[in-house]
Amino acid sequence: MDRKLIAEEVLAAVGGKENVAANDICMTRLRILTENPALVDTEQLSSARGVLGFVRRGTNGIEVVFGPGKVEAVHEALVDLTGVQPSEDVFDDLPTSDQARPIKVHISPNALRNAAISQRDDEGAAEVAEATDDSSVEELVSMLDEIDPSPEAEDASEEGADRPAARVLVINGPNINMLGIREPDIYGHDSYQAMLATCHAAAKEAGFAECTCFQSNHEGDLIDAIQDAYGTYAGIIINPGAYTHTSIAILDAAKAVGLPMIEVHISKLEDREDFRQVSYIRAACFETITGLGVEGYRKAMLDMAAHLGL
Repeated sequence: MDRKLIAEEVLAAVGGKENVAANDICMTRLRILTENPALVDTEQLSSARGVLGFVRRGTNGIEVVFGPGKVEAVHEALVDLTGVQPSEDVFDDLPTSDQARPIKVHISPNALRNAAISQRDDEGAAEVAEATDDSSVEELVSMLDEIDPSPEAEDASEEGADRPAARVLVINGPNINMLGIREPDIYGHDSYQAMLATCHAAAKEAGFAECTCFQSNHEGDLIDAIQDAYGTYAGIIINPGAYTHTSIAILDAAKAVGLPMIEVHISKLEDREDFRQVSYIRAACFETITGLGVEGYRKAMLDMAAHLGL
């Protein structure tokens, strides 16, 4: 995924480069001080590719949360686009809002820590703790806590739950956004918006704390979405579209993160062309659902919840 394009989307959402007074990064957060906070479009910001959520800082500040390994490249691109050099000091005295709002994902308190440490040996894990210095692993967890003030998280804490509330990611590949328009005799008349509504309703019914739906016509974006799900989501429901039959790279990403995954197809692949009988992603999924139309997503959501023991 082009980090410059991500930076451009973030800039557009915060009111353009003219509205950026200062910038910096902190862990997985891109910090932006705006000239006029009223120009920030939070809905647009929440839909920017790669953005996991945001946190208000004081009156004019905002912190945009990215997955591990992305924020540095996006920040560098943002500096190039705005010409505004990083300035750490300006953010030191800005309070974190008590009304922190996660938009796309409520990041679980242990997600980043677990993702970092699980990929390193004992010596590497010690280096993580040392490298964080003023922001130790414990402080990092506390920082991530700020962006998950949801009632679900508080309830889980009060009940002494061993794990954060489960969140599910729905990934859709090319042309799924054309539902209702694309070959309705095959894919039905339900729109893409109707499919999204079904996913969110089914997720709530199944007991998930959060359902995020992502769609892209680009293979690399789908791979990035799968990788970014590591340490953040409990499971993935995926309809790779035509990439189902061609993409070993998407299969490799799914195997790499190792999350429970269900494959969904709106049409009945068994009755389609010979080339559609091949599914690479199936090797990474514990279930495949085909031919149920949009309702296939509902079944997948309920089956995922049962698989996770919700």
